[in-house]
Amino acid sequence: MDRLQKQLKNPDTKKDAEDCIKIYNWIKDTDPEGRVWESRWTPMVNIRWEGTYPNSKAIYKPNITGYTLLKGIECGG
Repeated sequence: MDRLQKQLKNPDTKKDAEDCIKIYNWIKDTDPEGRVWESRWTPMVNIRWEGTYPNSKAIYKPNITGYTLLKGIECGG
């Protein structure tokens, strides 16, 4: 979530971050323990790394599965 909050500050990646936060929150809300497991998060997003290690940063964007989930969330599913 910290990386997504940083991504929100970049106008070029803000929309993707907002969409990923919706996915993240849905996963958290639907988990019985309120956790976001990597095994549920990773299939929903693509991660692109920018920069060189150790200063590289992850840029998140929903993939086709993530966008399908978002459509379901928006339709009240």
